[in-house]
Amino acid sequence: MREPRTRSRLVGIAAGLFALSLIAAACSSDDSGNKSSATTEKAATGGKTGGELVDLGTFLGDPPEFLDPGLNSTLNSYQVINELYDGLTDIDASDPANPKIVPLVAKSYEANADATVWTFKIRDGEQFSNGEPVLPSSFSRAWERASNKDFAGDYSYLFNFIKGGKEKLAGTATTLAGVKADDANMTLTVTLAKPYSNFDAVAGFQLFFPMPKAVDSLKDQKEWDKGLMIGNGPYKLAQPRTDTDIVLVRNDKWGGDVMGHKKAILDKVTFKVSKDTDTAYNAFEAGEGDSANIPPGRVKEADQNYGTTLDVNILGSYHFDINQKDPSVGGAKNLKLRQAIDMAINRSEINTAVFNGSRTVSTGVTPPGIPGFKKGLCDYCKYDPQGAKAAVDEWKAAGNSQSGPIKIQFNQGSGHENVVAIMVDNLKAVGIQAVADPKPAETYFSSLAKGSCVLCRAGWFADYPTYDNFMYDLFHKDAIGGNNYSQFDDPKFNSLVDEAKQTVDKAKQGDLFNQAEKILLNDDVGVIPLLWYRGAYVYNEKKFTNFQQTNFGLVLWDQIRRK
Repeated sequence: MREPRTRSRLVGIAAGLFALSLIAAACSSDDSGNKSSATTEKAATGGKTGGELVDLGTFLGDPPEFLDPGLNSTLNSYQVINELYDGLTDIDASDPANPKIVPLVAKSYEANADATVWTFKIRDGEQFSNGEPVLPSSFSRAWERASNKDFAGDYSYLFNFIKGGKEKLAGTATTLAGVKADDANMTLTVTLAKPYSNFDAVAGFQLFFPMPKAVDSLKDQKEWDKGLMIGNGPYKLAQPRTDTDIVLVRNDKWGGDVMGHKKAILDKVTFKVSKDTDTAYNAFEAGEGDSANIPPGRVKEADQNYGTTLDVNILGSYHFDINQKDPSVGGAKNLKLRQAIDMAINRSEINTAVFNGSRTVSTGVTPPGIPGFKKGLCDYCKYDPQGAKAAVDEWKAAGNSQSGPIKIQFNQGSGHENVVAIMVDNLKAVGIQAVADPKPAETYFSSLAKGSCVLCRAGWFADYPTYDNFMYDLFHKDAIGGNNYSQFDDPKFNSLVDEAKQTVDKAKQGDLFNQAEKILLNDDVGVIPLLWYRGAYVYNEKKFTNFQQTNFGLVLWDQIRRK
């Protein structure tokens, strides 16, 4: 998921993800009222229920472009969406060494032998915030809506997993042939286009959240999140969103989560839109809010003075995509130029000077903690200015030259200015002219999806703990027009990713993904990895406790308590 990714309302996922098995052969639960039979987390001790938290740091620069789960592609908006909606499955991380995909709104699910047919039994008694029952048809309604050609968002390529999804997205079919909703028997059956052993993880993602009947009466589906959206999560909207704030209040009809939590703890969570990270942080220090994001360069002071989430290893990548179709940087003739850019960037300097060493220098896109991860896949990610100069000379010797500076794009107001300034200086030092090109934050990612990327900042947080969430979602040909801002389309890469997604053996699957990532990083240089993330929220620990951020970047807003 784009950071201006992803998913579980639970915490504690770390290197133990290597033990994750994503094939479920009848993951069931009891009927005691808990969401699943998984071990229940101990209730947070201390603190008070009720009250309000005001967040200043989630929305920076501009209000969110989308809060609709069918359209959103950023982690910031997902902070809200994940509180408004629940999906079929979630991640139980009560044992960090053995996280599991478990039923959430589904009470059980199972796959057939080759993982082509998935059957979800929907729990009785689940409701939307307006009292409408959550039924199998609530999910099929949402999926049909989100796969309509004229509505589909950046994540719509995920419907390619489902039989008939490709045709529906292309406009040659009117329904998803592989989706059957049986409300009488509370069963949702999903037939996939190809075997996919990780579909239970994907089925819990925002694109697949249920929708109430109210969406059927909309003249324009893209107006859903402009009004009083109806969801089935721990919170509901108190009022329609504005350009200055988003206000959530407890949804008393929420069915609870997989850890046994029955209701949101705080009465109210208000997300304020701030001008930029420094403005938000200064307002936080002045007592105008209760949480914010830590600005670049102020990590140490934040950690010394306040509660932070800096100790959380995030399953996410901070990188810059390179548009393979842009004549100034893309194509085979510019391969040496892309190699030079990669070698010229001093990642350690960026991490130290901008982020106070709070992140990890990356050696690829896929981060540690994702099953199949392998360190050191990138041949050109090590700082090597001499090697960069030699590559530039070789590129020029082949008859190439710059017609103007390379535009390095980023979403302004979100703390990337100093990163790009260092990159511009690094490139200049090896003979490559570049210029910072800030863009409005609200429309930044949707613009990139439409092909505007040249050399563009593109952070990503895992939506679920799978290697394909990085390789398929970001660089497969299916994701062009969505999250594939590089417009990367290498046949061998695509083939390896497709084979890996259908492979049940985890060791073989990991090797296939490693091979694919090497092509991306070395043979084509379709992306410039810089850093892997850590948590970056700051909060008032004198007023609040149990402020947790997951390894997917999500804050558990519904479990925060007042002191």
